[in-house]
Amino acid sequence: MKTVFCLLLLCASFITLGNERASELPSVTHYSLRLHFFPSEQRFDAEARLTIANHTQQPISEVPFLLYRLLDVQSVTDESDSTIRFSQSVQKFKEVPTWQVNVVRVEMPKPLLPTNSTTVVVKYGGSIYGYSEVIPYVRDRINEQYSLLRPDALAYPIVSHPSFPVLLESYQSKFTFDIQATVPSGFVAACSGELLGRASERDFVTFTFESKGPVQRMIIAVAKFKVLTDDEQNLTVYCLPEDEQGAVNVLKEMKKVVEFYSSLFGQVRSYKGYTVVEIPEGWGSQAEGDYTIFQAASAFKGTNISEVYHEIAHSWTVQAKPAVHRCRWFDEAFAMYFEALAIREFRGDSVFQKHMEGLRDRWLQRTASDKRNFDVPIGEYGKFELGQSSYTKGAWSLFVLHQLVGDDGFKQIIRSLLSEFADKPADFKDFQSVAERATKRNLKKFFDEWIYGAQSSQLLADKISVNELVKRY
Repeated sequence: MKTVFCLLLLCASFITLGNERASELPSVTHYSLRLHFFPSEQRFDAEARLTIANHTQQPISEVPFLLYRLLDVQSVTDESDSTIRFSQSVQKFKEVPTWQVNVVRVEMPKPLLPTNSTTVVVKYGGSIYGYSEVIPYVRDRINEQYSLLRPDALAYPIVSHPSFPVLLESYQSKFTFDIQATVPSGFVAACSGELLGRASERDFVTFTFESKGPVQRMIIAVAKFKVLTDDEQNLTVYCLPEDEQGAVNVLKEMKKVVEFYSSLFGQVRSYKGYTVVEIPEGWGSQAEGDYTIFQAASAFKGTNISEVYHEIAHSWTVQAKPAVHRCRWFDEAFAMYFEALAIREFRGDSVFQKHMEGLRDRWLQRTASDKRNFDVPIGEYGKFELGQSSYTKGAWSLFVLHQLVGDDGFKQIIRSLLSEFADKPADFKDFQSVAERATKRNLKKFFDEWIYGAQSSQLLADKISVNELVKRY
């Protein structure tokens, strides 16, 4: 996910240790949302039917939910429409007092026992005006120009206490969803899920979506979108009317980059196509786990199409084991370097070299403001929440490895990694093993200096050419 600021990283930067843990809370395994948008009134109404599972070892008598501070809960019921007692109050996050949320505490009619599930129906509604005073890119709102609902603004109930460590953990839970979004005629709803159909009634249109698989987030956007498709590759682009010509180019570039990555690393398993939804500039480009990309408007205006390359590249990355996930190397380092390879393919080697030099310079700027980025090895980024450096130094580590093993060797490494870890997470030792087996080479010195140690930091700071770096190994 390539954004101006990533919500998870921002949350992590404020983390203080406390007694509350997400592991002590139940989790939502399925959301069923019924949304009715009123853009001219800058509000929406919602019914959220939540399937809640208790994966803890203790019975649970109360479930806390977080919602945006201006969203008001009207009722909470069970499956049979029996009323469930709840309370709600606007509270501040412990770590950042300027971040206010509506904390909804639901009293379970009877304790939810371990391994059991139940259904809770929450009816709520109101207005959203973003959290830009806390997180600059979270400008989510409801209006006639553009409406956006996503977890960054707590637009739907999320099981958590008003605590960053707990919210951060809660965002890792996966769920499935189905959504019905009703909008005024002339408006179009787009979603990070598969469109199942649309139905018109009087002055409104209802769009029905469902998740393509378990996800960690859902996003719904509403605007007077134009919709472009490529049936051959199953590609869809939702654009604002003024950017329709730019969307033609986005669709073309999507097709090109999918074909390019597939030629290098093989077809994505269970390919379901890609959807790109235009989002206003500065609101944060985001790739969802179900092949949906919310892409900033700059890509539609021809100034930042490589972000599309980046987001699509995530489909050729593997999941990291929990201990190294926060290093962000297995997702962002790979996506950044694959983006660079696409730049080289479509714009030439000189542009590619300049791009890589820019990544190195960005890393050097980061080290100047926080020397830990220089001293801490990539393999330990997660311990200190330095994952942002995987976008830069992490990409460089793959650049050096690529030059070291050659094109064929690098392609074989990635193909082997995707095959072996298609259904299980990997860590750095796993990757080293795959790389050495795929290339039949001892890569210990490279991994010792670039992943497990920080000697590579001085090499980057000295701006040694990649050819000279390769000779070192």
